[in-house]
Amino acid sequence: MLAQALLTEKLISACRKNPVTKTDLAACCKLLLENFKFDSVFISFAGTAEEPLSILAFDGKEEVMETCLYRLGVEERNALAKLPMKSYQDITGKPVFNKSGSLRIQKPNSGIFMVHSVPKKFFILMGFAHQNSQGYDVKLMEEMQGVMKPWKESLEKAAVQVAVGGLEGPAVAHRETPAMEPLSPTSDKFSFEPPILTPIPLPVKAAPASKDDSRRPVILVDEETRLFNKAYFSECLAIEVERAKRYSRMMSLMFLSVTPNNGSLAGDERQVATQVAEILAKSLRRVDVICRLEKDKYAIVLPDTAHNTYGIIAKRIFKFFKLVMGDAPPVFLNISASTFPKHAATHHELLDSAEKLLAQAREVGPNKAVLPD
Repeated sequence: MLAQALLTEKLISACRKNPVTKTDLAACCKLLLENFKFDSVFISFAGTAEEPLSILAFDGKEEVMETCLYRLGVEERNALAKLPMKSYQDITGKPVFNKSGSLRIQKPNSGIFMVHSVPKKFFILMGFAHQNSQGYDVKLMEEMQGVMKPWKESLEKAAVQVAVGGLEGPAVAHRETPAMEPLSPTSDKFSFEPPILTPIPLPVKAAPASKDDSRRPVILVDEETRLFNKAYFSECLAIEVERAKRYSRMMSLMFLSVTPNNGSLAGDERQVATQVAEILAKSLRRVDVICRLEKDKYAIVLPDTAHNTYGIIAKRIFKFFKLVMGDAPPVFLNISASTFPKHAATHHELLDSAEKLLAQAREVGPNKAVLPD
């Protein structure tokens, strides 16, 4: 292990470059990973603790980083913002129902986390994580604080520079999650701005396609929610499966159905659709593609996502469902999921697998998830 002063100087030097790049921050993560012997070290960024985090740089096991980010919810991030550093011996996902109706527990992670933030300006979460549950002694925490405290100022400047540079870069063709105000469990109102979809323009009037026209549909979003629609979903799923196959990665598909509690929504259908869109936007990452397939059915394409994160995602969705809908919601949810290539070899098989599990979830009962192992 490098001496504390030498390690700190190397980190500060990497953040003094002009301009600082993601590669520079990744080099810092690698240096910290090698010195403190974690499974994953990462730097993530958001405007506030309530917004979804974007990864600026990491080194080590990507799946460990992803599960930690899913499990560190809004409450945990707000708590971290008030502390110089905090360790978690057991970051465990919420129990969920498997296809037989019995409970299954997610594999735990452990880690040390800290936050550098300025309210309403930026929120930087630094994570040091292990694959398995374990404790951290006071000496290690003190050593890490000794390195991180003098690095804090240069890290803040570098992270903000890299994050702003990324936001001002070329537009990409995926859904961007809007910044939203945090919800209060006692609030009876909510405010939701539809997700921003780029770069797909909505024409005033679309010309009817001929029978032999194989081009993409002109309209690729749902009019009520501004989420992507079934036409976009079909193409996106095939592309993501092909991408995962080419680069030997995993990707997952999640289905969500919405069922009225009293058998009919009457005039509330549009409001419920908007609320569901809000729930999903708050629960997922920016890279996840949310689509409305039918009035009561939604699909989520999850790039670079393994099956061991299902429970974390379902937990977040059900959590925000309760916050938005209240204790007596007009509808209930059911969730299913499947992963390529673990559960399916093609995007057609992936669809069939998730569809069958969604039917089982409906049979299990309201607000249940049926997830394959």
